[in-house]
Amino acid sequence: MKNYIILIIFLMLFLLVACNGQQNHNRQLVLADSLMQSRPDSALNILRGISMGELATQVDSAYYALLLTQARDKNYIVQTDDSLICYAVAYYDGANDVRMQAKAHYYWGCVYRDMNQQAEAIREFLIAAPLTKKTKEKRQLGLIYNNIGYIYTIQEFNEKADSIYRLVESIAEELKDTILWAEALSKQGSIALAKGEEYFPIAEQKLSDAFAAVDKTGNNGLKANISASLSNLYSRMDEGEKALYYAKLNLSLRRDTARAYRAFLILGDAYYKCGQYDSAIFYLNKGLVGKDYRRKVDACMRLADIARIQGNVALSLELERSSSAYKDSLYQLRRSVIANKVIEAETDAQTMLQKLYYKGRLNTYLYGFMLVTIMIVAIVLFLYRRYQRKNDLLQRDKQELEKTNRDLSLHYASLQADIAQKDLEIEDLKQELVSHQIDEEQRKKIQIELDEMILKRSALTKEAFLHSPLYEKMQVIIKDCQDRDESDEEISDREWQEFVVGMDMQWNNGITDFCAKYQLSKEELHLVCLSLAGFPFSHLEYLLHLSRRTLYRKKNALLKRIGVEQNCEFEEILQRK
Repeated sequence: MKNYIILIIFLMLFLLVACNGQQNHNRQLVLADSLMQSRPDSALNILRGISMGELATQVDSAYYALLLTQARDKNYIVQTDDSLICYAVAYYDGANDVRMQAKAHYYWGCVYRDMNQQAEAIREFLIAAPLTKKTKEKRQLGLIYNNIGYIYTIQEFNEKADSIYRLVESIAEELKDTILWAEALSKQGSIALAKGEEYFPIAEQKLSDAFAAVDKTGNNGLKANISASLSNLYSRMDEGEKALYYAKLNLSLRRDTARAYRAFLILGDAYYKCGQYDSAIFYLNKGLVGKDYRRKVDACMRLADIARIQGNVALSLELERSSSAYKDSLYQLRRSVIANKVIEAETDAQTMLQKLYYKGRLNTYLYGFMLVTIMIVAIVLFLYRRYQRKNDLLQRDKQELEKTNRDLSLHYASLQADIAQKDLEIEDLKQELVSHQIDEEQRKKIQIELDEMILKRSALTKEAFLHSPLYEKMQVIIKDCQDRDESDEEISDREWQEFVVGMDMQWNNGITDFCAKYQLSKEELHLVCLSLAGFPFSHLEYLLHLSRRTLYRKKNALLKRIGVEQNCEFEEILQRK
């Protein structure tokens, strides 16, 4: 039994480990993971010193692929190949580890974002978001929503973006993350700005709060972005000086001021609002560089306005034609990519989540089925083993019982032979007593010997009854009735007759005389014999199938007929008679 218990415990532990997906990872990988948040550059250096060929297990290879992608992202390295993170995603989608699965899909989205495949990126972010919710990792969830909001914003799905950034704001407040909170506010302000003049106060409030918060952190990149939004806002509010202040601040905060084309456009527009057309033309022309059609449209429109103000109608018309051409290109780009691929990506994300959900449920059911099957097999083996032991014990008990019965039968036969021998000896002694050839002294001696012989025969008769099949049957009937109020055994008339004859022999034919003298019924005769055999009165009801009250009534009536006290025993009565 101990072996079965140990087997069950071992298999259950194995399944629990398999279900949880917990593994002992390579120490260098664990070290790199521990440094990822505080020192991502050190984590990247550790990972660069490892090659996938050195990793012994599949789980370590997937862990390495995920960590290296994460380290590159945290060190602002633009990734243009998704083969590494694809390996990690494929592994964790089948490993039933939701935390690592969520992280893998998130960083796959980050790689797609770097590759400028926005539809694929948003698909992975939309897959990662509900998985991350399950793990309750708020910081990662905030980053995922921030990326989703960014893609919706640049694709001008403003309503969706605004609702996403509200979620980012609440998560940032919960985490007390000033940078994330400021970014969420600034994006909401930019979306409000795009809605029109009636939303300008809301946009100004959110952008101002975001600028005040980020101004204390020293995050120049985010501060530059908020400054650009404030410049656009004040430009549309015709507050040229404020627009110019924030436009200059935006450009000064950029790392690469030589290719800050969007910053050039914003500064040129601010100069335009302030009436400084030469500076405006200079920066607007610098903003025309690059492939951003939206920026080209805005720059051409401003330059056309300036040319018309300066009286150069031909140049103004040419710039307006260029602006229209850029608008057509921008429309075609939006129509072919945004309206189709992003919506399709949202549908794909929902489909993939359903697949992952059912796959996870299937794995859970599979592990549960395996666990239940193992437990059932172990229980069946245990019960079978117990049944075998019980059956062996029953067989052994049966053999011992059969041996005991054989011994009892032999002993009973031996006793019957002894009784028969005693009967012969008693008969001889009786004949010798009635002989006229013996004197009185010999007669007394023979009488004494006869009495002793009768006593011995009585003792042998009693012992023979206690070893007889009938006595065994009576004990079975008593036990059955005590256990379940009935018995399948029954004493036949022949067995009752043998019992009465045996008891009569034990009492030297005293029962026959007693029965004849008082005219006993069959039930009364059986009651007397059972009482003389030493059965407790409480057991007689099982053997005679009469209630205890009826038995007492019959006994008292018989004693009254005999003329003795009701507490008198039949043994005492026979001895008197």
